[in-house]
Amino acid sequence: MSRTPLELQLAHELDEARKLLETMGDELATDIEVVMAHGVALQSVDIVGQIMGHIAAVVRATERGEAVEDIGMHDLKMKLLPTLKDACDKAA
Repeated sequence: MSRTPLELQLAHELDEARKLLETMGDELATDIEVVMAHGVALQSVDIVGQIMGHIAAVVRATERGEAVEDIGMHDLKMKLLPTLKDACDKAA
C-alpha cells in the first residue's frame, strides 16, 4: 500500500517536531541546575520525542502492521495493536 502525499508530509512534520524537541532537551540537559530542578520533565521530553518518531514511522510505512510490531516502546505498541487489528478487520 502506498502512502499519500499528506501521510508522507505528516510523517515529515512529526520528524521535524521530534528533532526540535530533541534539540531543546539536549540544550536544557547541559544546565545542571535545570536538570536537577526538572529532570523528570526532561525525561518526558525525550519520551514524547520517541513516541513522535514511532508514529512518524508508522504513518510513513507501507506495511503498517510491521511498523507497529517494530515499535520498541511496549506501552505505545500495546495501544496501537488493537487499533491496527480493528482497521484490518474492517478492511476485510
